Amino acid sequence: MQKAKKYTSPFGKAIYPHLSRADVRFKAEGEFKVDLEVDGTQAEEMKQMLNSLAEQSVKEAQEKTGKKNIKKAQLPFKDEDGKTIFKFKMKASGTNTKTGDSFKQRPALFDNELNPINPEEVNIWGGSILRVSYQPSLWFTPMLGAGVSLRLKSVQVKDLVEGGSQAGSSSDFDKVEGDSSSKNKSENETVQEEAIASGADF
Repeated sequence: MQKAKKYTSPFGKAIYPHLSRADVRFKAEGEFKVDLEVDGTQAEEMKQMLNSLAEQSVKEAQEKTGKKNIKKAQLPFKDEDGKTIFKFKMKASGTNTKTGDSFKQRPALFDNELNPINPEEVNIWGGSILRVSYQPSLWFTPMLGAGVSLRLKSVQVKDLVEGGSQAGSSSDFDKVEGDSSSKNKSENETVQEEAIASGADF
């Protein structure tokens, strides 16, 4: 299947984000993720693109398997009360299926002024306003059908809601008005260098 490009979501409200630390409750390898609630009108273009990619995934699966009864799997978003909730995920660790090498990864995090956010010092909680750089990934399984998932790459936080109980290529984003930079107190040069090296997607 064709490698997907990277895209940037509209700004939306984060729901149950695991961006500062991986969620390990259900997957031992850990998973970074966020559900993003976006206003219905702003979400329309993204929804249309994902529907188109899902149809492409079905077509490619049909060509690969020679079967015409491939179903379209559930899309990585749902509509609720005039809003659309998109689901983004990233494996925190695992094994590269092509090389057999183990890997660890995390999303690069940035504030509204594009300063790297240190996940050890800043805890991004639900209600934060942010946008996501992501890569659509086409997939197929005989049981679920063919579909598309949203691979989390990096995040820009516009307005930060921070909690206190958790431990703590070219740019796709630009600076925006917001308050996250005033709450991003990190001066850790190592974190900044790692974020820059991983490629700020904003």
